[in-house]
Formats: sequence, structure tokens, C-alpha cells
Amino acid sequence: MSLKSFTKNEPIENGKSFKDNALIKARFASELTSHCYPTIADDSGICIDNLDGAPGIFSARWAYKKNYNLAFEKIKKHLNEKKLDLNGQHAKFVCVLALIDKKKNEFFFKGTLKGKVVFPPRGNNGFGYDPIFVPLNFNKTLAQFSSSFKNSISHRKKALVKLLKHSLFKRLSIKNIL
Repeated sequence: MSLKSFTKNEPIENGKSFKDNALIKARFASELTSHCYPTIADDSGICIDNLDGAPGIFSARWAYKKNYNLAFEKIKKHLNEKKLDLNGQHAKFVCVLALIDKKKNEFFFKGTLKGKVVFPPRGNNGFGYDPIFVPLNFNKTLAQFSSSFKNSISHRKKALVKLLKHSLFKRLSIKNIL
């Protein structure tokens, strides 16, 4: 079930880290269900090393109204202000999943995908920052890969694989899910 099954409201993401924001969302959902169900929430974004990890937890906000071209321009502006090359900047996608069980125990699972930023954006697949992110050991952006391949190496998949190893899921076969 998704959060939209219970409410149209969304929690205020005012944490200082991906972990904080994932927990805010998971607690919000857990409270809505009166803790009757385990809840899972995520927070994710792109972190560029030479921008002190920005946009980081503000990744979605940098893309005002989901306009990622605005975010790309903002990244370029910040790199130019620091007199840094636009291409080859070390970056990573981060995903943190927060799990709250029915006993209100909280667990966290983190996945990362390291790579580099490239301009101009390349590729038509994917979404968000995919057109400017080249994973390590590859020469294509995430937006140039098929969805299935991208999903097989993604930061979200890495976090999900860790989550599925939790005892709550011990009866499930990961091979059947992923």
C-alpha cells in the first residue's frame, strides 16, 4: 500500500540527512496506520563531492516543479563559481530506506552508486539527474541505459537488497522480487 491510501498529506522533510528524512516519512506512515503494519520510506538524491555533497537532501528542491534543467544549470553555476570543470566531478547517488516494524523498531538500509557528472545531459531514459550521471566503470549516463539495466545497478536496488535481508522478509526469496 502506498501512503496515498491513507492521506493526501505529506510529512515535512526537514531532516539534515537522507536518514533523517527517510525516518520522518516512515514515522509519518507508521503513525497513520496506528503501527499496524511495517512501514518503509526512502529518501534519495545526488551528492557532488566538490559541491560539499550538494544538492544532496535538496536534490528534488533544486529541480523546482520537477524541472531538472534548472537543477543542471544550478550545478553548472556552482561549479563555475568554484572555477571547477563541469565534467568529471565525482558524485554519488544515495538512497536510505527506513523500516519501522509493528513494535516501532527502526532500521536503516543505505545504497550508493558512485560516478561522475557530465555535461551536456545525455540520454532520454530514466529521470531526474540520470542524464548527467555516469556510473564508475561505464561511459554512458544512466539515461542512456535501459531501465532494467539501470535498476540493476542503482542505489535504490542496493538499499532494497539490504532491506530484504532483514528478518521481517526472511520467508521471501530475493530472486523472486528483484
